Amino acid sequence: MSKRNKSLILIATIAFCVLVDIWIGAALDNHEKQHASLYRTALKTTDKDRFNYIIDSHQGNVVTNAKLTAADPVRFHEMKSKQKFFAVKRTLEEYTMHTETTTDSKGHTTTHTYWTWDDQGTDSKYSRQLEIFGRKYKTSNFDINSYFSHVDAEKLVNDNNGLSGYYHYLDSDTRYRYEVIPVSITGSFIANTNRGTLAPISGEQIKISSEHYKDYLNYNLHGGEKRVILVVVLLILIEILGITYLYPVLDEVC
Repeated sequence: MSKRNKSLILIATIAFCVLVDIWIGAALDNHEKQHASLYRTALKTTDKDRFNYIIDSHQGNVVTNAKLTAADPVRFHEMKSKQKFFAVKRTLEEYTMHTETTTDSKGHTTTHTYWTWDDQGTDSKYSRQLEIFGRKYKTSNFDINSYFSHVDAEKLVNDNNGLSGYYHYLDSDTRYRYEVIPVSITGSFIANTNRGTLAPISGEQIKISSEHYKDYLNYNLHGGEKRVILVVVLLILIEILGITYLYPVLDEVC
């Protein structure tokens, strides 16, 4: 391949990469601007009376930071009666034998046996309703799953039999591990009030964030700019590596 043709290929490749970067960057930037616009134009308050007035008057989108409290806390039957939570999860694990057969380069077969604790399914319970600023809403309309955390079984279960750290052993090869959400949590969120209640802006649930109110607003108003820059920079680095690899390959082709 002539030096001239090689140069033309590299120039065409670079031009193509630049066009791709511009297209992806513009698409991402437009998406992030639309996202930021939702938060910029939404009403913002942490005041109880103003928040409820916004809902009653159907004023559109609202951003707030509020305390969410379980209206009817839950627990599993084996838990202590005084222990109640916003939500609880219980994952069953079984100590299971696995067999693995390997063959070496000489055709000799070896069988290995090993044991692992394997998940057998998870049960969960949520408070049917939650309370925000003195009003009750269906918990199913809110995504609070990021608040789940593992908890020591010894602090939850009625007796000390079969307990060891995070696990409640039903027998030698069956155990539970637990995750819980406290009865009250504090979170930031955006919701739509056009129907006189709280509804998600998109999707099926209102996502509750544990971020501080100011950090939550800052991230959703300005975080998109950083994400766009990061993606474009990563694309450019990948393209530089690709072109660096392509250049010597062209010599080998010719």
